[in-house]
Amino acid sequence: MGEQSVKGKVAIITGSSMGIGKAIAFELGRKGAKIVLNGREVPKLNKAKQELEANGADVIAIAADVRYLEDCQRLIDSAISSFGRIDILINNTAITTRGSVEEMHPAIFSAVMDTNFRGSVFPTKTALPYLKESKGNLIFINSVAGFRGIPYNSVYCCSKMAQVGLAEALRTELFEYGIHVGLAWVNFTQNDPRKKILDIDGKWIYLPARTNVALATPQFVARKIRKMIENRQFKLTFSMSGILLRVFQRYFPWLMDLIFLVNRHRIREKFTFIGGKPVKGQVSPLLSIDHMATAAIISHQHLLAPLPDNLTSLNLPLMRIV
Repeated sequence: MGEQSVKGKVAIITGSSMGIGKAIAFELGRKGAKIVLNGREVPKLNKAKQELEANGADVIAIAADVRYLEDCQRLIDSAISSFGRIDILINNTAITTRGSVEEMHPAIFSAVMDTNFRGSVFPTKTALPYLKESKGNLIFINSVAGFRGIPYNSVYCCSKMAQVGLAEALRTELFEYGIHVGLAWVNFTQNDPRKKILDIDGKWIYLPARTNVALATPQFVARKIRKMIENRQFKLTFSMSGILLRVFQRYFPWLMDLIFLVNRHRIREKFTFIGGKPVKGQVSPLLSIDHMATAAIISHQHLLAPLPDNLTSLNLPLMRIV
């Protein structure tokens, strides 16, 4: 299929108040797309909106937590109310963490999977009726961590592998509707100084700048994403190291196992625990001890009882990140 311009298209970008998401918004806006920004922190969203408007973009900003279906429906409804259509949905929202499975706070696993996986499922689910109408683009911003399990990054890898499975399934499910599904494997990228990650205890810390690897700029990634949309590409790996990782993992998995085994201490010391200042005044996303105990009791009760005919009747409490 020939190249298609993004000019005049309506693009929703989740997690777009900073970093790669914000760069994609600037790139698509520069090419004439109408932009729907999304994030949870209103001050950052408003600042990004003002910057895009100053750059000539037609843009709205919607604060919504994409881990929750009702928030996603409000996001989609707002886009339709403002622009009347949806042509592009870019699932970019993600959080990351660090540490071994043994060390990490148990609630981190839910926090990361809920944001990175469910935070892709729910925007997609609510936008699909409109993407079917426009025969639009459905993009997933993934990572080379989606190729294989990386030590001390287990839960992030799991969330990205789950997203790969979602994208691959959707490509087949949506084929007859003419929707383009794109899966972008991004490697190390220059991070915004305000970028936060979850430390092993579940508290937010600022991610230090990496100095020991080659880093792509967010603008480079954004241009690649725009071209991916225009050319309706399915899968794209953004770096030579990412391509090599993908090829070696597929054809020489025993070698990849050996490389990670030999370098396990270096991965921990040079690429994982590289410092990070605490984020002051930011509430930890993890459940309190009392809430965790309550959730454990509820879960145990449901394990003892037979599953109901309608699983939605379980009404298990969901954890909200502030």
